[in-house]
Amino acid sequence: MMRKYVLFFILTILTGFIYISNNYSVSFADTNSAIASAPEGIDIDKYFYPVTKPTVVGAHNPFNVNFASIKNNYILDLADGPSNYGALWGDASIKNYIDLRYPQTISAWLYFGSGDNDETFNGQGMALVLQNDSRKEAALGAGGEGLGVDGYDRSIKTDVKLTAGLTTTTAFDSPQEVASTAIQNSLALEFDTQRNDATSTDSPGPTLFSQYNSGFLNAYTNWNYSLNSYDTRDSRVSVPSGFPANTSLGASTGGFGHISFTFPSNPNSYYNTNMVSSSANASKFSPFKSSYSLFHTENTTAYLVDGTDSYGKTTPWHHLTFKWTPPETGSTIGTATYYFNDKDMDGTLNPVGSGNVLNKSISKSTQVDTKIFNLQSGQHTVLWGFTGSNSSNSKVASKLVDFESIPSLVEAHATSSIFDQDLNKTITDDSTDKTVLGGDKVSLNYQLNYDTGNADWNDIKAHFNLPKHFKLTPDAQNNIGTIYYANGIIEGIPASSLATDKTYVSYTLRSPLNSNNSTAKITFNGTVNNTTGKDLEVTKQPAKFVGDTNISSAETPGFTIKYNPNWSMSMKPLTDKNLLYKQENATLDINPQLTYSDKHDFYDSDNIKYTFEVGNHTFSKTLPSDSNSDTSSNTIDLRELIDNDPSKIDFWSLFPNQTDVSVSVFATDKDGIKTPTQTFTVHVLQNKILQIRTSKNIEFSDTTIFNKNKILHRKTNFILEITSFREPWSLSVSATPLEDGETPFNGSLVFIDQQNSMHPLTDAPTFVTDDRTLHDPIKVDDISQKWDNNSGILLKQNGNSKAGKYHATVTWTASDIAENI
Repeated sequence: MMRKYVLFFILTILTGFIYISNNYSVSFADTNSAIASAPEGIDIDKYFYPVTKPTVVGAHNPFNVNFASIKNNYILDLADGPSNYGALWGDASIKNYIDLRYPQTISAWLYFGSGDNDETFNGQGMALVLQNDSRKEAALGAGGEGLGVDGYDRSIKTDVKLTAGLTTTTAFDSPQEVASTAIQNSLALEFDTQRNDATSTDSPGPTLFSQYNSGFLNAYTNWNYSLNSYDTRDSRVSVPSGFPANTSLGASTGGFGHISFTFPSNPNSYYNTNMVSSSANASKFSPFKSSYSLFHTENTTAYLVDGTDSYGKTTPWHHLTFKWTPPETGSTIGTATYYFNDKDMDGTLNPVGSGNVLNKSISKSTQVDTKIFNLQSGQHTVLWGFTGSNSSNSKVASKLVDFESIPSLVEAHATSSIFDQDLNKTITDDSTDKTVLGGDKVSLNYQLNYDTGNADWNDIKAHFNLPKHFKLTPDAQNNIGTIYYANGIIEGIPASSLATDKTYVSYTLRSPLNSNNSTAKITFNGTVNNTTGKDLEVTKQPAKFVGDTNISSAETPGFTIKYNPNWSMSMKPLTDKNLLYKQENATLDINPQLTYSDKHDFYDSDNIKYTFEVGNHTFSKTLPSDSNSDTSSNTIDLRELIDNDPSKIDFWSLFPNQTDVSVSVFATDKDGIKTPTQTFTVHVLQNKILQIRTSKNIEFSDTTIFNKNKILHRKTNFILEITSFREPWSLSVSATPLEDGETPFNGSLVFIDQQNSMHPLTDAPTFVTDDRTLHDPIKVDDISQKWDNNSGILLKQNGNSKAGKYHATVTWTASDIAENI
């Protein structure tokens, strides 16, 4: 998309005052995209004052325009261009105010921008403000770092024309003067997206707002700046008395911004610190050597950029819930609490501390003395609204607000629970037992509660995400749910409200909720299913209730569906086994193969217990099923099992030589389901032995290019023995070529037999000797003992070889001669 930037210069000279402004034409593609993706909100045109031109306070205050606007009747755009700022206030004439005597809730979605790896693309931020300013809907603070709520930190540079030359002085408005330009009698919850720290490398530095001449013959030229330093930290400065706990000068930031409570109209909120004078930014701020910073309460780092929800999906919107808890009787101290990123757009609730770095669920509270609002006798209400401002970046993102609930109009909330009709048990988020059984009849229960308000909660569109493994059961009228109102009206939810994938229900309640009809209980009946072989953990599922004056959310509690085993398990018949009596390292491997009925599956984490009976003895072993299908198999070494049994019984005493021993086995799964017993026979046979023992290495005499000997002899003794028992045998040998890396040896390994015949060794076996006699008892043949210096395995040279160490692999193979057994 092509973006055009048009620069206008407006030069106006009035009584020596010169004002320069820059106007930009910017693309609103990002804003339009954010609005298109916005969650459902309420129609704010009905409940807020129109955008009102501000009543300006203070000398040379440049913030005299309100750039806020309402998009599509339900999105507040506080600042939609570079350096813009604005505010919108609840309409007190229709009771859209905060009544400090009662609990109050504000719920909204906030948009700051994508960030684009530069915080000025999102700067400066916005604030939720409670105020009792005499200007009412015309109240507005400073733009830029002031976020439309704080005071204008007017910093004045004066050039003095003297006969001796030109001198420059600096001056600052007093803290009282700065505070007078803020929104008066106010509490702000700021969402600051840009770091305005005089000592930071990211500091924007001073911003010039106006220039004017004064004095005789215009001897003084005055330059009015904002030094953009409200986030500058100075740990040397003590917090003034009267501020809440966890207050500090400036604001630590990380990522893209911070959230803090501030007290904009309190002069003690502003402190002129000289931190810049000793920082790397001293020349940038010259001739100013100090700048105003702002006291922040409960300052918390937050990523005020496009984030991700709890499902990992990218979302540009962040949810805010603000709660006011009134003072106790006889006190003036109330509590302000916020919850940021506390839910996803589908209504999924995010516990405090959950989420990733871009969508961390944050909550902070602070005590607020209602005296800060300077209320008149008998007054209990204050206005509320949002203010915001943008950085000067030409591509800066708009600051948008999408409202869900408005205080004093409707205070409402929703809850959810599950009732197991078979177990007569209710499950809530606070329940310690959250289990149901597969096949149980279960009710999903939601309750909408109209708490207080000055308007009805109308046209409530209910959206339900059904839990997995829950199947609705329609009634005789084909209704899938029922609504029970407090006034006695009963309303059916038709099956046509169920989505085609049967996981979602959408329905609009026919009756409004109000003080005369304050609750609506919504019930869905069905069954929970678990056809697996393990417990199923069912996650919470959100529900949203979207009306014209309030949007509330609830979640079904997470619960566990325990499986109900009604299947059988069988074992494939086992074949008989042969066992050589007292064979060295003998094993007796049994391979039971199990199958579930009804297409029920094993799970590899499930354990199976195998029980063997031999004679009058019982042995058992438990193994994982090692399967995720309806068939499972394992291998159990019965000898190892018996040898490791605590009874310490001798294995061979159970399997005597030349006997047939009956063995029984059955399997039991984790649910106590057993297979029928299988029986097989172990035939214990006379043992046979055929073993070969050799040295691991053969070394031959070293040779040189001057060595003309064609045969190189063995350098060390070499062992080659054959042990046999009832096993005639034949011995052969093979070898790989001799090589030093990739360099071949000019010659080969050879075998010279007793007849002095030479046999070159290759990868094909070469006969060495044999013994066709069936020996009983055991016989050991020492083959290498029969070799002399010129027989056996030797090394033959064919000529000179390159110097090196040559290696080959020699394989000796003893094979039984079956035909002579």
